[in-house]
Amino acid sequence: MRRLLGDWRSRGPAYDALAQRVRILIREGQLSPDTRVPPERALAEQLGISRTTVTKAYDMLRAEGRLRSARGSGTVIALPEPAADGPETASPGPAAAEWCRPATDWAADFASDRLSVPDERIGQALGSIAPAVARAFADRSHEPYGLPELRQAVADRYTERGLPTSPAQILITQGIRHSWQLMLRLRARPAQRVLIESPAAPHIMDAIWLHGARPWPVGLGANGWHIELFSAAMHQARPQLALLTPDFQHPTGHVMSSEERHLLVRTALRTGTLLVADESAVDLRLDDGGLPESLAAHAPDTTVALIDSARAAIGDGVRVGWIRTATSTVHRLAVINSALGTTGSVPDQVVAARLMASADGLLAERRAALRAGRATLTAALRQHLPHWRFAIPRGGTTLWADLGAPVSSALTTAAERHRVHLLSGPRFGTGGTYDSRLRLPFTLDEHSLRNGVRRLALAWEDVMETAWAGAAERPEAIRSPAFT
Repeated sequence: MRRLLGDWRSRGPAYDALAQRVRILIREGQLSPDTRVPPERALAEQLGISRTTVTKAYDMLRAEGRLRSARGSGTVIALPEPAADGPETASPGPAAAEWCRPATDWAADFASDRLSVPDERIGQALGSIAPAVARAFADRSHEPYGLPELRQAVADRYTERGLPTSPAQILITQGIRHSWQLMLRLRARPAQRVLIESPAAPHIMDAIWLHGARPWPVGLGANGWHIELFSAAMHQARPQLALLTPDFQHPTGHVMSSEERHLLVRTALRTGTLLVADESAVDLRLDDGGLPESLAAHAPDTTVALIDSARAAIGDGVRVGWIRTATSTVHRLAVINSALGTTGSVPDQVVAARLMASADGLLAERRAALRAGRATLTAALRQHLPHWRFAIPRGGTTLWADLGAPVSSALTTAAERHRVHLLSGPRFGTGGTYDSRLRLPFTLDEHSLRNGVRRLALAWEDVMETAWAGAAERPEAIRSPAFT
């Protein structure tokens, strides 16, 4: 609990700051419902604060429905009961309205890198799909592999990129997360290690834990992958499965070189590891210059599986993704998919198939919007938070900022007071790492980006003021460049 709380102090009463940090841990999923929290006395001793402070914080959370106590069972995490009018309600008090704010009330929601849908084109596609949907339902040609015309369209795009692909190598899924969950069920057994990059998107680690396996993170350097570390990890544990994002890695934006891809595949062939490459950002190249050939071009289809989705072109409203791998593996995945009852929506697949024909135009519009968002975000950061350090990514949707001090958790807490929603750095690692980092998407509109950074700078001032106030206890914070 102490590790999860991190640097939880902020301006105002200590009990309020402690309660705020616990709320964020619950919202981020790091404290799950029914998880027992430490007794008040034990937590007070661990944090070096009075028991009264912990008691007041727990009382606030109980009143809001975020903690539940039962005689003989201790105190556990809970979720507030929804009110009759929708949003959660909290007990009366100064923080009630602030902490039960509806999701639409954020001045800037940096916790999500959601891509908007092209409303007009989606509307046009929806207006003409009824006959195609009816035919698919009648002949059941979409089960369990996916709509044939969509599989053909996806295969054609791979072939156009120089990676010859047949429809038999494509399984249609409900998106990247669904694809990853299917790969875990195919290759990872409970308690087995699954090799991943670090940092990584939270859903990657969440899926591994929920599957009962264990994420084995290998850290990235300032310039990307340390291939010798990945190779050593594969030789040591010989994992059945490894997930990487070679193109515009999330959240760092790194791109793996062709030589690194070759060396990684060569190791996987020796260890029998199936490499899963997330290519969902490959079409979001924002700067001139090409990308290295796909990881799958370096290996047999039985060694590399590609997962991708229609998200880059169509946005997050249409839940369609796919897996490209060996035909035999596609068959095994289809059996798992059918058994789970998680085959994709027919209307979504029909819409995606229609829009794939105009994917190039949609991607051009998307890239232009992301370039503008990237420019707006970086300019605002340089103006309002000049001490933060970051590399401008060549593509993707996010920027990975170095705050210069382990205060990401505290900043996430302080930012909510200014109506800015963040994911703290530790959500992208394991064991409480990356508390000096912050992921900032540039997918928001221009006003939200500028306003969000301005408010974020105010939250940063709050965090700095608290850090200076505790400088006598934490002298290491004063030595950080971000505090000078």
